[in-house]
Amino acid sequence: MAKWWATLQVREKNTLVFGSIAFVLMMSYLFVVEPLVEQSDLLTTRVAAQKKLKSHLERVGLEAKALRANAGGAKKLSGSGKDTLLAVVSKTSRQNGIKESMKRITPEGSEKARIWLEEASFDQMIAWLTAVGSSYAITVENINVTAEDEPGQVRAKLTLATK
Repeated sequence: MAKWWATLQVREKNTLVFGSIAFVLMMSYLFVVEPLVEQSDLLTTRVAAQKKLKSHLERVGLEAKALRANAGGAKKLSGSGKDTLLAVVSKTSRQNGIKESMKRITPEGSEKARIWLEEASFDQMIAWLTAVGSSYAITVENINVTAEDEPGQVRAKLTLATK
């Protein structure tokens, strides 16, 4: 290699030196600097998205606290007559258009009911659960929701309980 280098003219040596330096700089930029810049941009975007999510969750948390504070005005169920859990579930599900999606209701004592929904509109189900929770002293103790093939439709198993 030394013999080959000695046979080169000064102009060729300068071209090879500057070309090598340019090649090393380009490869350094391509394999070191550019990936670092891309990673930095990606992390900046993720941090911004997480900050936005955090602020949204804080707002939702405040709304939930306010709703819990207002839930004190919800009716307590008597456990007899018209105010039984099953009667309220049946009445409110009919009012909120979710009754036809109910496939099975199983009482678990007088304070709990397990409900199976199929091909239910997710939005209607949430509206129904919100109405039940705000109008009556009923909470969702357990819920399992699975998407159906049709968009917006869900299959759900949930347990409602009186407070």
